[in-house]
Amino acid sequence: MHKLNRFKSALISGAVALTSFAAPFSSMVATPLPATAADGDNYAKLLQYSLYLYDANMCGNNSDCGLSWRGNCHTNDEKPGGFHDAGDHVMFGQPQGYAASTLGWSYYEFKDAYEATGQGAHLKVITDKFAKFFRDATELNGNTVSRVLIEKGDGDSDHAYWGAPETQSGNRRMLWTTGGAANVTAEYAAALAANYVNFGNADDLKYAKALYEFSKKDTGYYSAGTFYDAHWTGSSDEMAWAAGWLYLATKDQGYLNDLKNCPTAYSVHSWESVQLGAAILKGEITGDWGSAAELGKFQGNNYYFANEWGSARHNATAQLCSLVAAKYNKADSSWAKGQMQYLTGDKSFANGQSHCLVVGFKSNSSKNPHHRAASPDADAGKQNDGIQNKYLLIGALCGGPLDANGTYQDIRSDYQGNEVAIDYNAGLVGAAAGLYHFYKTGSIDTTITGVSKIYPAGGSTITPSVTTTTQNNPSVVTTTTSYNPGTPSDGDDIVLTGSSLNAKKEESQTDGAINNVAEFKPQGAKSVTMYLKVNSNDTEVSGGFGTWTGEWEQEEFSGVKVGADKTVAIDYTVPSNVGATIKAMVWWPHDDDVTIEKIVLHKGSSTPSTPSVTTTTRTNPPVVTTTTKYEPSTPSSGNDIVLSGSSLNAKKEESQTDGAINNVAEFKPQGAKSVTMYLKVNSNDTEVSGGFGTWTGEWEQEEFSGVKINSDKTVAIDYKVPSNVGATIKAMVWWPHDDDVTIEKIVLHMDGNSTPSVQTTTTTKVTTTTTKKVTTTTTTTAPVVTEPYVVTDPPLQPTILGDANNDGGIDLSDAVIIMQALANPNKYGVSGTDRHRISAQGWVNADVHKRGNGVSSNDALAIQKYCLGLVSLQPDNV
Repeated sequence: MHKLNRFKSALISGAVALTSFAAPFSSMVATPLPATAADGDNYAKLLQYSLYLYDANMCGNNSDCGLSWRGNCHTNDEKPGGFHDAGDHVMFGQPQGYAASTLGWSYYEFKDAYEATGQGAHLKVITDKFAKFFRDATELNGNTVSRVLIEKGDGDSDHAYWGAPETQSGNRRMLWTTGGAANVTAEYAAALAANYVNFGNADDLKYAKALYEFSKKDTGYYSAGTFYDAHWTGSSDEMAWAAGWLYLATKDQGYLNDLKNCPTAYSVHSWESVQLGAAILKGEITGDWGSAAELGKFQGNNYYFANEWGSARHNATAQLCSLVAAKYNKADSSWAKGQMQYLTGDKSFANGQSHCLVVGFKSNSSKNPHHRAASPDADAGKQNDGIQNKYLLIGALCGGPLDANGTYQDIRSDYQGNEVAIDYNAGLVGAAAGLYHFYKTGSIDTTITGVSKIYPAGGSTITPSVTTTTQNNPSVVTTTTSYNPGTPSDGDDIVLTGSSLNAKKEESQTDGAINNVAEFKPQGAKSVTMYLKVNSNDTEVSGGFGTWTGEWEQEEFSGVKVGADKTVAIDYTVPSNVGATIKAMVWWPHDDDVTIEKIVLHKGSSTPSTPSVTTTTRTNPPVVTTTTKYEPSTPSSGNDIVLSGSSLNAKKEESQTDGAINNVAEFKPQGAKSVTMYLKVNSNDTEVSGGFGTWTGEWEQEEFSGVKINSDKTVAIDYKVPSNVGATIKAMVWWPHDDDVTIEKIVLHMDGNSTPSVQTTTTTKVTTTTTKKVTTTTTTTAPVVTEPYVVTDPPLQPTILGDANNDGGIDLSDAVIIMQALANPNKYGVSGTDRHRISAQGWVNADVHKRGNGVSSNDALAIQKYCLGLVSLQPDNV
């Protein structure tokens, strides 16, 4: 593992922030792509093989390892166990927690695939080993965490050792934290909670809860030097991810509330950003998929390329996310199938080449990944590229192409394109399980090179150690059943059919879907059964029951299996304080794909007309809606409503792209035709930027930038309210940050006439493209940056501000080279050794943020914003 490969998702979040909104979920239909080669759609074998990378990277007592060539290692560590990170033997906490929680996620979503292929037993061995290490790494006094081990070994010194892990000696560094590493400790919590959800070990849940509370006390984040730089998304995404799993484990409303605050996902699920995973959990649980914006990018037939470091890893994880979303009709499974063909070598890249990047999967698979245990005798020096790895690293996903065209070599020295890692394979495992879930093709192998333990299909059943935890207020019992509708089960029942059922269709305000509902009076019933007929090929239903008791109380069900005869029955215990009516809702399937055939009111107990087949008890269901009161002050005129003070609902939010503290205000449109936001600038900045957004079934956002500030430090920005405006509008100020600007008031213009007292700049809707922006020349008299590596005489002047790679234009590659040069100046700096290093002229061009103060990550961020049309790269603008 090399330093720079842990920047691999760093630039993704900001670079795609706006393009993610381009495609609404309803339009995400990719062209189906048929498999073209043997084993290309053998998803059972792919799932089987992909799990063995974790056997290869096991650390400590490896008695459960399924590989003949691995043994015990690092048993003298203060806390033995866990997994090696990548091609070396150091253990980093954040990707370890990410890998474990993502593996748990794949089992939670696609348990049927694991059990049908017999791989659930192998998965449990792996996730239990992860969980044991996380528990051992947590010092717990009662329910309070005192400190947590977040690293074993040292990135630099471990990297200097090339050899088998079994023979690495010496006392390895142990890094403990007493707080301020919530991105790591919350990942541990998520992994433990997911393992509890899947396998029921009560200790996992105990430690997950404690680690989550520990993380909440200090939400600061920890970066593992340049190996794992976590500053791009901080810890808010990991906190939401952990909250989602703890909610699934406990049904505690507090965790659900924390999950609902998850950041909007502008990047694929990865070790550095689990925004998308949290957003998908939020969508599954609440029906609100608005935070899962990145799903809109998973379309098309070209190779999904997110980043040059581990591009295959990002591709596989995008497949996993897309396949989970496909369960809820938020994506199309055929897109993932087409993308997997790139990874298994069944489809050529743009350069005409094809590569099977999964080691051992085919005869032409990669064989020489950058991995010390697999090649203990021949290191990664270029001179050894002709020497084959000693052991076949079965199932490992190699890093993959360095660009979207498919540039790749199967050589050990190319750690950028040919290293492997536990976070790489997590997405591959999940994608394989998801593809088997949808297509059910392939079979497992009974003999595999170097494998001493096979997990056969139909083998011995796992009986997890389950501890029953009593929850308060058990409520929804979902039951799959065959039935003959129309006949009451006994004299105490009232059957509602036809017009008495009051069934109708409603359009969802979150995703525009047409849902089926029925409203009826409880008539003294103690319980209710809703009988459905499914008219599609869907295998599960989801929905809820609600009633007004002074506040809306809603209980939900999901994942209810459809019977062989396409029928389903769902029971609901009527609360003692039930309102005048009950509303039964079916959210999936949509529209005509399901019919509510009857509602049976049980005056006694719930006794569906035929015996149930499958019963799942859900406890403490969520109350899904919370409403913020808006109390506007006295209108400034007959047609205006002025929001200020507490009615403004202004607050600060941490940006998930650059960690900046932005100012926002959320408010109801109240029928206004236009809005004016009034700002007070408290700094020396001369311009402001930001946007307005609303949820209309998809997120619609209009942005402003370069708005000049008046001499009295005030500025006003107008926004035309769209006719299909959602329940709320969000006004956002991205620059200046934090206390450098104040949102003083929002004025709602009911007649559409905005007449602000200060200069107004009208916003226009931004259309984002990926076209490279080319600038012919830029003249500036700004101070020349001081070059830290070379000095020229006379000093170099910038040719094109932002053109860091000196290719005559400005695009995201300029941001990338800046981050590379900052992270590893000896290789990518002006005096570095790499042929793609930054030049002296490029270094001068790179200084765009507060010119003259040197080059930093702020310059890379400014270039990303320029590519998105948010700022201009002129002196004093960024």
